[in-house]
Amino acid sequence: MSESVSAAISIQGQTLRCAELERRDESYVLRRLGEETFSFELSQALLRPEGDAQKARTVGQAVAEELAGTEARILRVAIHPPDGYSFFTPISSDVPVRDRKRQLLQQAALVTGVRSTKELHMTSDTVRTTQDSEGEPFMWVHVLAVPDAVDQRMAELVDPLPVREHQWIVSSEAAARVTSRTERTGGSATEALRPYTLAVGQYPSHTEYALSRNREWYHAHYAEEAESPENRAYFAVGFMNRVDVPLNAVGRVYVYGMDVDLEEYVSFEGVFGREPQVLNPFRVVRTSSEESSDQACAYAPCIGAGIDPYMG
Repeated sequence: MSESVSAAISIQGQTLRCAELERRDESYVLRRLGEETFSFELSQALLRPEGDAQKARTVGQAVAEELAGTEARILRVAIHPPDGYSFFTPISSDVPVRDRKRQLLQQAALVTGVRSTKELHMTSDTVRTTQDSEGEPFMWVHVLAVPDAVDQRMAELVDPLPVREHQWIVSSEAAARVTSRTERTGGSATEALRPYTLAVGQYPSHTEYALSRNREWYHAHYAEEAESPENRAYFAVGFMNRVDVPLNAVGRVYVYGMDVDLEEYVSFEGVFGREPQVLNPFRVVRTSSEESSDQACAYAPCIGAGIDPYMG
């Protein structure tokens, strides 16, 4: 196993995507890339407590073939917000660590509606620190939870691989890792005065929003009702208002996901004053072959999941 090698899969609709990356100096090399579309919805088979054991085994065989012999220690599993419990919550910086965990468990119980948090597999990360209106410091913590039965099923699915463990990541965070790497090449003076980046994920079931500030993930949101381009822009504005970020502070707008057509995002240029760009994850990795750019942005969550945020 190698600390410099990472592996990731993403689950979206009926399609499973796999990637293996290797860190070399300050860059990433794409070692493997795979995609397989099944005859059933993967979220129903893998990401629901009841699941489907036979279909899960079918997916497991595909993953084992795509990532056979991987040198990665950890396999990251990227899922979309509707397929797990992804939320942000503020916690005072003065709260002891043990009490923070209790607060997070209480909040998770409220969000998920489970009778016992023992039914959940939960991960949490401090995304940023700030101050309240009285100058008291507090943290915004992101929580991602899946039913414990789902986590156990994933453990069984990846067991044939030589990886030591699997970790969950929400697709919006993975996309933010790609925007961070994309922006390492620099930007204009105008963009430097607008420190925020908005990445919009377009999918048949939902639209997701990943907001970054100075190349670091800042917040996220998703909407199931945003089916038209105008609705996507409407929910984007509402999201920005809720996190108190001015529209003119956004310097870059990216779009990723399925069947992306930038001509549909004219309204975003009118709202943010920035021309949307396709988020192409193949621009942030070195590869020996030319990958198709038509649906390259569909790989943003998968490749982003394999990127180490501390290198971003």
